[in-house]
Amino acid sequence: MRTGIVIDSACDLPQDYIQKYNIHILPISLHLGYDLFRDVRDPETTQAFYRKYLAEKTLDAETAPFSVEQIKELFLDELVLKYDRVLVVTIAQTRSPIFANATEASYAILKQYRERRQKTGITGSFYVTVVDSKTLFTGEGVLVHEAIRLLEEQNPSFSVLRGVIEQLSQQVYGYLVPEDLFYIRHRASKKGEKSIGLIGYHFGTLLDIKPIIGFHRGESQVMDKDRGFDRTLIKLFNIARQAIDQGLATQIVNTSYAGDPEVIRRKRAFVDFDRYAKERGIEVLLSVMSTAGGINVGPGAFALSYIAGPPITVPNTVGNSADTLQQEPELADWVI
Repeated sequence: MRTGIVIDSACDLPQDYIQKYNIHILPISLHLGYDLFRDVRDPETTQAFYRKYLAEKTLDAETAPFSVEQIKELFLDELVLKYDRVLVVTIAQTRSPIFANATEASYAILKQYRERRQKTGITGSFYVTVVDSKTLFTGEGVLVHEAIRLLEEQNPSFSVLRGVIEQLSQQVYGYLVPEDLFYIRHRASKKGEKSIGLIGYHFGTLLDIKPIIGFHRGESQVMDKDRGFDRTLIKLFNIARQAIDQGLATQIVNTSYAGDPEVIRRKRAFVDFDRYAKERGIEVLLSVMSTAGGINVGPGAFALSYIAGPPITVPNTVGNSADTLQQEPELADWVI
């Protein structure tokens, strides 16, 4: 069966990776002052945004996901004709209505696809399933990477694939180090959130304190902090090293940077971590953070995610709808 993968534009993966696997994107509309455009993960456009946003800190910026109708039309006009089944992986529903919109759209798609396919002579059923990643940015990317690996190596039935990705979403640990607290504070205050209080913001700015913000199972919390971006980055890579030593469920660490990735590639902390990971059979991906992500966390922010162990055993049920998953041992419950 022909299988397609759809992500929202907040999902961080390298552009060549997206093109190689023909991953489709649900754009997020961006309102930047008087300008309006769609974020479709174009690296050059995104870096131009970061340069502008850095120069105009108080630029009024808002995001709006694809509506139910827009998602439905994307599928009916294109995807139901190219594929027999489509997996949609979205940003955490605790942070965006994309999951809800895509889920609602899927009901209409499944009711209307037959007519579209029959007009072009395509027979057979079409399936679409929507998964809440329960994470952000690079966390979405590690789940998509694993879905693609499973499809290439084992081609499991759709119900098994969904079950595995949903289970792995519980094991994703995502982290973010902002370069400038202003953006998180500014965006949070507009939404009525208090992730970084006013006093914490002023002291953090005065002393150049950078937090490590963790995201797990739809919730976020400051995990650690240090003076200066580079010192905090070292702490974050130490967290990732410990996770690698304890064992990852998948052999990948996904990272992104809100700016030119070469800035990160030249940092000693990243070079050392990349070498450490490769020596242990772990691939490290680095991409430009999405514009949708950068609006909320600001230029210069760095994100990192991985899927903690244990790995999941996938049943050998290719094409079998009666799928069962081997249950994993209970994970340590991190409150973040």
